[in-house]
Amino acid sequence: MYNFSVSKISKQLFMKRLLIAASIICAFVACNTATTSSNTKDTTTAAATDTTAMSTNVSYAYPVEYSSDFTIGDPKYAQMVLELWKDYDNNTFNNHKDYFADSVNMDFSGMSISGTRDSIIAMATADRSKLKNSTSSVEVITALKPKGKDETWVCVWGKEVDTHNDGKMDSIYLNENWEFNRDGKVVYMDQLQALPAKPAKK
Repeated sequence: MYNFSVSKISKQLFMKRLLIAASIICAFVACNTATTSSNTKDTTTAAATDTTAMSTNVSYAYPVEYSSDFTIGDPKYAQMVLELWKDYDNNTFNNHKDYFADSVNMDFSGMSISGTRDSIIAMATADRSKLKNSTSSVEVITALKPKGKDETWVCVWGKEVDTHNDGKMDSIYLNENWEFNRDGKVVYMDQLQALPAKPAKK
């Protein structure tokens, strides 16, 4: 979503992006092992306690500058992100423009933009106008809250299939990390892209 062509990202934002993505992925994997079944509550609680006890003895090979301690966040933020994805597909950006803060920063695989909410919406609209159709699918989405920080992150993995105005079709895999501030507004979004693997030659 929101694939703009803009100026090069700063080193500081690039490092922040990598740290956030790594932290969120690790936290998701750890949290995803828990089960919500009422028949296994005791087992899950015991496993979580054991994991917490073991984590106190972990020594990381590198200092973690942002955070290595996440809990599951409010799923309403994940819902909001998918509604923004749907707005991109349907070219209806004004439907949820109120989800954004007054000022927003976005990084796109080596590119960076920052601006007001209205300018971000205007750029997204201009970018989407290059496409005849866009269809997204979602593989994984989760909301995470870093300990000691008054914010929530949503991490989403999915695929976007675009049909350009000239009929050409493209597919791209996406990993996005969305930051919501204490007021529940998007202030930052990071997107990593990957092209589908080409079939091996016979």
